Amino acid sequence: MSQRILVVDDEPGITGFCGRLLARMGYDTCLAGSGEAALQLLEREWFDLLLADIVMPGITGLDLALEARRRMPDIAVVIMTGHGSIEVAVRALRAGAHDFLLKPFSPADLTEAIEHALAQVRLLQENHRLRALLPLLNIGRLALAGTGADALLGQVAEMTLVEGRADAVALLLYDEAGGLVPGTVRGAMPPAVLRAVNALTTLPELDGPMLVTRQEPPADPLRSAMESAGIVALMVVPLRTPDRAVGLMVLTKGERQPPFAQGDAELMAVLCSHVAALWENARLVQRLEAWNHELEGNIEVYARELSAAQERLIRQERLAAIGKLGASVAHELRNPLGVIGNSAYYLTARLDGADPKIVRHLDIIQREVRASNDIITNLMTFVRVGEAEMVPSDPNALVRATLERTVLPATVTVHLDLAPNLPQVSLDCDRMQQVFLNLINNAVQAMPQGGRLTISTRLEDGRVRFSFTDNGVGIAREDQARVFEPLYTTKAKGVGLGLAIVQLLVDAHGGEVRVSSMPGAGACFSVLLPAA
Repeated sequence: MSQRILVVDDEPGITGFCGRLLARMGYDTCLAGSGEAALQLLEREWFDLLLADIVMPGITGLDLALEARRRMPDIAVVIMTGHGSIEVAVRALRAGAHDFLLKPFSPADLTEAIEHALAQVRLLQENHRLRALLPLLNIGRLALAGTGADALLGQVAEMTLVEGRADAVALLLYDEAGGLVPGTVRGAMPPAVLRAVNALTTLPELDGPMLVTRQEPPADPLRSAMESAGIVALMVVPLRTPDRAVGLMVLTKGERQPPFAQGDAELMAVLCSHVAALWENARLVQRLEAWNHELEGNIEVYARELSAAQERLIRQERLAAIGKLGASVAHELRNPLGVIGNSAYYLTARLDGADPKIVRHLDIIQREVRASNDIITNLMTFVRVGEAEMVPSDPNALVRATLERTVLPATVTVHLDLAPNLPQVSLDCDRMQQVFLNLINNAVQAMPQGGRLTISTRLEDGRVRFSFTDNGVGIAREDQARVFEPLYTTKAKGVGLGLAIVQLLVDAHGGEVRVSSMPGAGACFSVLLPAA
């Protein structure tokens, strides 16, 4: 793009001469015959250099230079005069002039002054770009330090507001559907302007900065939005990575502000290219961290599931071994135990009225035979447990039916706390009564001196909870995790199969059994079964 020069002089011969010469040099030249006409041009258009006569009717060249520098801080200024003096030169420099031409001047003088002024402005612009890159480097360091994508965009917006010499800046990001959503906004950015920018159909193909003024916008809706919001200049810069467009940066300037210069556009293009890469990297890091966190969570879940599966497999193998042992032991012991029991019964009948000591020992024999048969029965349970025959049942009726089959010591009292209107539960009544009987017997054994057994029912999260709470000796914390293991027991009598059978039968019903206890304060065993 050729550089634009505004030539202002009240002598048509001077403006015509300068215009022809500058056009041959490749500059885009605009001519004005007065300071007032030049001001009107400066309000509408952007120029790289002002070439103005110092003495003109109305607005002088020095006043015009001051106003041009206020509107366009990067504009180069060359002052022409026919009355050269040190005082005039100092006034010109104070007005922001970069060079000084005495009339009459030759084409070489004009060329040298123009090139010298533009070179000074280029140096100032390069210095501005270098200063703008320092905050960009700081933002790059923030990105390397792991700053999140949202915080990074906020830092970028703050920096752009200063370095882009804008009143407001908005960073818009493309969503999954290809629409633009506000990423972050700094300054008074009117929503109507953002909507008008978003409506532009050329944005996806935008590969460089787009400069817009109210006088020459690309579309009427955008012009209306800018006029109603008091915005005189707008710049849209694409945020692009080598692979795709990730968003847009929109900068605006309000009334009595100069429009954006080409140098501003070049600086914003470099900045946005770098920002797009930083934001994409930060976004990818966040996504990678989220994936990593999700992966860690999945690994933890899989590890728990694998551990549970391993425990189930070990338990099943152990139960299978116990089942085989039970079948073998039951076969070998049933007959001799039957003979012993029959013999004890026969002797008791024949020795009626015999020595009480003999009768007492015969009772001991019969009691121990019954205990041995119970052990064999428990062992056989591991062999016979198969598919349960499920029927919908009333939970509270099941509890009462179990109690009717229970023989409790006189020292143990039972308290029922049964919730009304419970849903039915699909279960095998005989097997679930066996579960409840085992838990009741376990509670009675935990209260050798007597106590209180509370049986309660509740509906919890779609499951019916049966709780058996005693105030007996309790279970040590280190034993609670093992009470359901087959052949594990802390009692003086028994082989540790009662609670193992409980868990086996509850598992067959798709339920769960839990234990909670405080040593010396009793224990609570809970069976949770899905409601029908």
